[in-house]
Parts: sequence; C-alpha cells; structure tokens
Amino acid sequence: MNEIITTIKKLIEVRVNIIKAEIVDQISLVVARVAVIVLIVLSASFILLFGSIALAFYFSELYGSSSIGFLMLTGIYLIIFLLLVLLRNASGFQRVLKNSLYRYVFLFKGRKDE
Repeated sequence: MNEIITTIKKLIEVRVNIIKAEIVDQISLVVARVAVIVLIVLSASFILLFGSIALAFYFSELYGSSSIGFLMLTGIYLIIFLLLVLLRNASGFQRVLKNSLYRYVFLFKGRKDE
C-alpha cells in the first residue's frame, strides 16, 4: 500500500513539474514576442522621426522656405491624426488591431520554436 501511495505522489509531483515547465515556456514566449513588438515600435519611431525631418527639409527646399516645409508636414500629420480620431470608435478598425495583436502575442499553440 505504501508503494502505491509513494508512486502516486511521485506521479503527481512529475505532473506538477511538467505543468510548471509548460507555464514558464508559455510566459517566456509571450515576453519575447512583446519585446519584439517594443523593438519594432521603437525602430518605427526612429524611422518616422528622421524620415519626417528629411521630408520637411525636402518640402523646405521645394518651396524655398523652412517654415512652409515644416508646416506642410504638420498638415500631413494633422490629416492622419484626424483620420485616426474618426476611426477610433469604428468597431472594424478596433477589431482588426485587436485580432492582429492577439494573434501575434498569444496564439502560439501548435507552433514550436518559431
């Protein structure tokens, strides 16, 4: 009887260790994907910043005035901002963003070591 109890305890212990390992694996995968998203956003921010400065100077050269070039770029960003404000409550827009982020960060079952 003691052998059966000892065997059952060991089986439970092994199963708990397996579950712990799976949880750690899933958490590390989510953290890695979030880190990749942060790096992508950071890189995109630098690209946007320096591309914006270059485009503003291009417009400045084109129209002969620094103010005009930077104001034109500001106008472009204002239009983009207004479009985003108008789309913020659009359920389709929110659903697409939510689904794509959720799919990238959390749906990793069935995939091994991507």
